[in-house]
Amino acid sequence: MSEQLEQILSHYQDENREIANVDEPQCSLVLFKVADKNFAFYGAQIKEILADRPVSWVPGCPPTLEGVINHRGRVESVININQLVEAPASDSVGKRSILMGRGQKMQSGILVDKLVDVLDVAESLIHPAAEPLSAAMQEVVVGIVPIGSEYYALLDLNLIFERYLETSGYGPLS
Repeated sequence: MSEQLEQILSHYQDENREIANVDEPQCSLVLFKVADKNFAFYGAQIKEILADRPVSWVPGCPPTLEGVINHRGRVESVININQLVEAPASDSVGKRSILMGRGQKMQSGILVDKLVDVLDVAESLIHPAAEPLSAAMQEVVVGIVPIGSEYYALLDLNLIFERYLETSGYGPLS
């Protein structure tokens, strides 16, 4: 029996084998939590992550607009996406983060309860959104991503901004 094993091993040792290096397409994701629900944005849509800072309330604004901040000498809006992603209002006392996002038609800060991570994942790990999502969630969720033992709903920032404009009464930008 050992002779057979030696023959098989010598056969494989004589072969000139090359290891195939397969590069799978990757994309960067920004993982975060809103009201203990897991979400993610494409990293290309998020330009900067800001630590907790005061947001100035602006009278007469829709409830989805948290307020404005002074960022690098510019006044930037900060959107609270809880209603847009059907998450309960957050009473988070801890430090919250602001994701500065830029879409095709607008840019704004997005207020999140907790920044989880920024990482590269294989595009093949992004699964289509499941059917049982509510109609509102189907409008903004473009995929589901398993990370470790948890799942993250992948949001498209452009769809979030469109939904914000529709629900705030500003209407779509042309």
